[in-house]
Amino acid sequence: METFDILDCRGEKTGETIARDDAHRTGAWHGAFHCLIIYERDGRRQALFQKRSLHKKIAPGKFDVSVGGHYSAGEDAAAAGPREIREELGIEVKFADLIRLGRRVFVYCFTADGTECEFQDIFLLPRAIEPAKLALQQEEVDGALEMEVEQGIELFSGKVRNADASLYKTGMMVKRVSVAMCDFVPCLDSYYLKLLLIARRYFDGERALLVI
Repeated sequence: METFDILDCRGEKTGETIARDDAHRTGAWHGAFHCLIIYERDGRRQALFQKRSLHKKIAPGKFDVSVGGHYSAGEDAAAAGPREIREELGIEVKFADLIRLGRRVFVYCFTADGTECEFQDIFLLPRAIEPAKLALQQEEVDGALEMEVEQGIELFSGKVRNADASLYKTGMMVKRVSVAMCDFVPCLDSYYLKLLLIARRYFDGERALLVI
């Protein structure tokens, strides 16, 4: 059973650890890594989201950032980030390649006995990739969703109800799909909109004060 470092209300390690299921059952604060991969394809600005495995206990089958994972006890972003990216997508990344966007405080009651209380370290990764060639970790990731940044901004700002995107799965041809906000992991802070607005700024040449 994987164990987490228990964090206090400031996000600092308390020196205690807790099993994953117990952390979610009791609402104990713990740490996590999040990364959004962005790139240009055929002159279009794209963002990559992952489709969570249907076997996940929390938000199964929902879309989320490109890579996300808990810190095991003793880990931090420098250790867990490149490992999570490699495990979930098969991409080799150095920690120095990641652009730190800051820390997000996330609380959500997904089930009657399952509450996520996380301090999430958020990163942007500009990286030219081909979604069809990703080595998706089948136990964790059911697919990779490529969405144009501007379409995503329109979706998450409420200007449109649905957005067209491309869904890639290991060993399958690309499929065009229509996605809605309800297809993504629920949140209360316009998280995906904020990330895509940061992506737009990055593509426009802004490199300073990219903060979530």
